[in-house]
Amino acid sequence: MNYVEGTVKKYVREYSRRLKDGKKKKYQTEQVQIMLSKKDDIFQEEENVVVLSKEVFLKECEKLNSIIKKQKNRIESHKELESSKFDQKEEFEEKFSNLNESYISIQEEYDLLNEKFNLLRKEIKYHKNLNEKLRDLILNLT
Repeated sequence: MNYVEGTVKKYVREYSRRLKDGKKKKYQTEQVQIMLSKKDDIFQEEENVVVLSKEVFLKECEKLNSIIKKQKNRIESHKELESSKFDQKEEFEEKFSNLNESYISIQEEYDLLNEKFNLLRKEIKYHKNLNEKLRDLILNLT
């Protein structure tokens, strides 16, 4: 935002005129000039401008700076939140990966134990059959 500082000068002039009916009427004109430095040539011909007092301008600048600061804080908080979410996501993915590996390991162990169990079952069945044959053989011999 471009701005220049200047000094305001007010001129008031009173004059009186005699009306057609002979009465005197007083008039007052007021002229306001804003003196700007020649080096501050930032305006164009016929350009519309806004004139604020320095006090109002500084208050508005403070308000804008406050808003900008709040926005920066919000952005920073948002970035921290996003970073935190990202960290939590990575942590979650790592835990999930570890759990998945544990699951796979347990599944493999389960499959091995199940295989052993089936082998033992077959072996028990075989021994049971063998035991029955022996018993039959002994009974037949006696």
